[in-house]
Amino acid sequence: MFKKILIANRGEIARRIARTCRTLGIGVATVHSEADRDALHVRDIGESVLLGPAPARDSYLNIERVVQAALQVGADAVHPGYGFLSENAAFADSLAARGIAFIGPAAQALRQFGDKSAAKRLAVEAGLPVVPGSATASAEPVYIAAMASEIGLPVLLKAAAGGGGKGIRIVRDAGRLNEAIAGAMREGLNAFGDASVLVEKYLPAGRHVEVQILGDGNGKVIHLWERECSLQRRYQKVVEEAPALTLPEGLRQRLLAAAVALGRHVNYRALGTVEFLVTGEDFYFLEVNPRLQVEHPVTEAVTGLDLVALQIQAASGMALHLDQGDVSCTGHAMEVRLYAEDPQADFMPSTGRLHALALPFAHARVETGIETGSVITSHYDPMVAKLIVHASDRQAAIVAMRQALAQTQIVGVANNLALAQSLFQSPEVVDQVPTTASLDDWIATHAQPAPAWCSYLPALAAACVFQQTRSDAVVSPVSTWRGLTHWRLGAQQGYQPSYPQYEVHTEMSGSAMFSEALVAQLACHNSHFSVKLGDVSQSIDLRQCVLGQASVLGLDGLACRLWMGVDAQATGHQVWVSDGCQTQTARVLPLLRHDKRKGAAAGGTVRAPLTGKVLEVRVANGDSVEAGQVLLVLESMKMELRITAPQAGVVAGLGAKAGASVERGSLLAQIEAVQETTP
Repeated sequence: MFKKILIANRGEIARRIARTCRTLGIGVATVHSEADRDALHVRDIGESVLLGPAPARDSYLNIERVVQAALQVGADAVHPGYGFLSENAAFADSLAARGIAFIGPAAQALRQFGDKSAAKRLAVEAGLPVVPGSATASAEPVYIAAMASEIGLPVLLKAAAGGGGKGIRIVRDAGRLNEAIAGAMREGLNAFGDASVLVEKYLPAGRHVEVQILGDGNGKVIHLWERECSLQRRYQKVVEEAPALTLPEGLRQRLLAAAVALGRHVNYRALGTVEFLVTGEDFYFLEVNPRLQVEHPVTEAVTGLDLVALQIQAASGMALHLDQGDVSCTGHAMEVRLYAEDPQADFMPSTGRLHALALPFAHARVETGIETGSVITSHYDPMVAKLIVHASDRQAAIVAMRQALAQTQIVGVANNLALAQSLFQSPEVVDQVPTTASLDDWIATHAQPAPAWCSYLPALAAACVFQQTRSDAVVSPVSTWRGLTHWRLGAQQGYQPSYPQYEVHTEMSGSAMFSEALVAQLACHNSHFSVKLGDVSQSIDLRQCVLGQASVLGLDGLACRLWMGVDAQATGHQVWVSDGCQTQTARVLPLLRHDKRKGAAAGGTVRAPLTGKVLEVRVANGDSVEAGQVLLVLESMKMELRITAPQAGVVAGLGAKAGASVERGSLLAQIEAVQETTP
């Protein structure tokens, strides 16, 4: 057994691996980037080596630096977790050259299964059915396009070294083929260091079922049963469960046998996952993930096994003490992934500080790498937490998950918590066998309405800033004339105090709105406001408001439990409001700064919907554009986002350059509408 293990990863998986290491009496250390210097996994593990700057390619993907970190802490083994270097054969070779064990398969297996085309060939050799597609991967756009044409649309483009839903594109339209190829190649290169792409026939409406296998490298391979992973969005799994739903027993046994056969064919040593697409009574091999899966806790729940411990034992050369008959599947387990993403804005990744995070530790297994005060950046995966429940059957597991989700609160970033809560209340989802299209179809037909309080956001923001600034004047008075009451020495009867006007910018559902707010105080205790927004007046009662804490506020008589906070900035005050699921923000400026052109130009203003990097700028100042035309491409959290023109017009004030980093809300471009002239 190993004496000390370096965990070459971050966040929740680093903490989870460390937990098992300590149980086994193994010393543990980890690594971090400059962005993760104060991260929870660094503090929790207690010993960590700085790898480099925030971008993954300069830190977590830097093979030589990670190897040096292992030597620095005296580790005799490295656990890569998932993602980053977990499937990198060159990394395993570099460790072996220094006499350090890689907790995973042999480098040869990583090469075989990391290359999706090679994995497909091995599957065919082992007798597994495969999805029709290209025999080899390529980084040549012309060859990829030719293969797509030969296979016939629709096709699926897959980053050959990919995983986790990255570098995947569905192409149904020949006119979008070249753009999709370029996008898949870029994502593969940025996420995995490899731009090679595999082309497969797209088979819609199948089920995603995967089999967990374990081998000892001495010919013994067993399965740890299967998982249902069909509830996914954009090939990113959202809900996983074990066992698979209503799987005919004959089909289940064929799937399990196929996975074991493939493992025996390559004399597999380690933990791995064989993924299949199931259509009716047929199934097709998809790929092998030769590593620990994000969803491994559901298998642990139904089998009672510690999969990380089994990984470590296999890597140390210990004989596999389990036989197939020793592994049973008991009850039903479910996992939900909570992400920092905005369902109201096409699920764009969300960044920012978590002002409050409450997780149901007493009612579910919770895996997380963040806490209240953590900052979610654009550099890494936006997962907030995983919630795992285990019950006697699926219905009981659904009830348990509903309770766990109801006890969860995420304040500070847009997230999918409300969507998950709705999902587990939907009969179309919980009572039917899902396919890989089920979640996308459900989202398309079940719009998530904005909570009632969202319509009060501009008024709430203006009232909150006014109250905050008046309170600050009392704490640190500059003048006796800046008190909280209306009383003025020598004031004439009928004196009416004047109140400031504010320019309020709100970001709702990924788009910028413009409004003016006139704040009028009705009571001398400075907590009850009437706010006029154009022709609409709204009543705001902030008597119970405690900034940064959950407070019951009155909105035209409607009582709402909300979190509110104000951050003073050079450009005004930034206000955030949240109900524990949704968080909205607003920027409040004195009306004196108001530019009369802004109101008219608001419809043509293009701002960054998230923090990220500009990959490509496709227009220049003075160009004429059509509504919906792509202006530029942003990259955030290894995902690409196309920014389009909100209206037809002429590009003016282009504020983005390729390669530049931009903050959420930054001005990217202004599209000026062309004025029609009459003869």
